[in-house]
Amino acid sequence: MKKITTLTAILVAGLTLTACGSTSSSSSSSKASTSSKVSTNKQSSSSAKTTTGISLANYKQIQVALPNNGTATTETKVKEMFGKPDQSTKTSISGLDKEATQYTWTNVDQSLSGATVTASFYDGKAVAKGYSNASLTPNDKLTTATLNGIKEGDTLSSVEAKLGTPNAESISGSGVLSAQIINYTSIKGKSGASVSFTFTHNRLVTTTKTSFN
Repeated sequence: MKKITTLTAILVAGLTLTACGSTSSSSSSSKASTSSKVSTNKQSSSSAKTTTGISLANYKQIQVALPNNGTATTETKVKEMFGKPDQSTKTSISGLDKEATQYTWTNVDQSLSGATVTASFYDGKAVAKGYSNASLTPNDKLTTATLNGIKEGDTLSSVEAKLGTPNAESISGSGVLSAQIINYTSIKGKSGASVSFTFTHNRLVTTTKTSFN
């Protein structure tokens, strides 16, 4: 299997109202005050959406697949969730006859703190996704004992269930042309260590340990 190498305005409105002594003026002032409150609430809601950022849950919603080989999330849907990308590049994906367009985002929330998120599209559908350099709480599940319990042929979901969220992930293609790589670098008690798992067709084929004793 050929390895994949390349692998989101805050508006402020102010209303100044001067109340007169008459009944009609008081009514007008009350309406204006209500309008101001509604405007402020809408502003707060908009601000919250802008500052929340891409979450791990949002990222996991993206389904990738090669053309005519499964269900894939559309480019439009991803941009609705993630917002405007920071940049775009061309990338090669195994199983495609031409390059895909890869978009990059850095507006992440705490669940992907510090990470760069990417998604690649071919004819408007997601064919690959990934993130890298997520600054997560040091992982205390990754021990010699747990590693010994992970075997060739295990699924990606089963490995993540045992070890938790990886610091980096790359998923591309679908079916027999799919490839998945996850990498753990925040390992409790093992500074500088890393463990990577490579999957083909969602089955573990390689485990690579670096400075893990």
